[in-house]
Amino acid sequence: MTDIDSAIGDLLAGKAPDIPLDRYDICRKSCDNAKPTVLGYNTIIIVAAVILDDEGRIVLIQEAKESCRGKWYLPAGRLEKEETLEMGVKREVKEEAGFDFEPTNIVKVESSLLAGYWIRFTFTGNIIGGTLKTEKEADSESLQARWCSMNDIANLRLRARDILPVIELTQMYYQSSPTERHPCIMPALNPHKHMCMRIMLVRQKQNSFDVLLCTQDSLHFPIIRDGWQAEDSLHRLEKEAFKGKNMYGSHYIVCIEHVGSPHGSADGVCLNLLTMTEVDRELNNPHYIWHPISSNDLKRQLASRTRHGMSVLCP
Repeated sequence: MTDIDSAIGDLLAGKAPDIPLDRYDICRKSCDNAKPTVLGYNTIIIVAAVILDDEGRIVLIQEAKESCRGKWYLPAGRLEKEETLEMGVKREVKEEAGFDFEPTNIVKVESSLLAGYWIRFTFTGNIIGGTLKTEKEADSESLQARWCSMNDIANLRLRARDILPVIELTQMYYQSSPTERHPCIMPALNPHKHMCMRIMLVRQKQNSFDVLLCTQDSLHFPIIRDGWQAEDSLHRLEKEAFKGKNMYGSHYIVCIEHVGSPHGSADGVCLNLLTMTEVDRELNNPHYIWHPISSNDLKRQLASRTRHGMSVLCP
């Protein structure tokens, strides 16, 4: 197995590669490379939790904020300074629902540029302690928490209906057999100064698999600075590396990197994206090559991870 094969295997297993932190292959022309991602200033990171019991009921909390007081939602909120994603979602569940929560997997990632840089990570996991928050324990975090069936939810005033698809997605995840679920994706504690996307673009022609690599400094997967959304990042990679437009399948997250500390210099997130193409477009940049994947086991893993339900979709 080659070093590149090993790097692919690590990413598919959720292990982030060791790369220079400030090395980006593609940046926007307007980028101020000295300006980092700063939580609460130019970036909002949201964490949320979908927690199910053995009966399939979901924990919802009743909002206390004036703008949505009395309405129901998932335990969720903004990541705070110096927090990892796991620390943030544990805190939100404890404050709003009363439970000690152990996150075990990320089920959905969403992002938006409409109101600045905004990204949300929704976890699922297990309750390991605590008690359900009651009306007597109402505070500024929430008024109460409740176990709700889908029928219950249909009759509640929701803060927003955007929680319904992620609840359905999580239910489908648990209803699938273990062999039909995507592997565990939990954040790797790698510091990043900026928001970025590492792209594992795989070209498949029958049983031949090649991966796109950048050759500058050393062979590595292309890294896009300010990469929040797959379509935008792939478009920027196309302009940089190819003569024509590629056609891609779905885009999947195989690894997430974030540590959040120290604040101001490690608030960035790196999304590691896997996508496949069968289009053989000519490269237009000498700094990029197609590198053959030699391991048959890796080829099977790549084909498996691009099946429906076997990876987290990239926004």
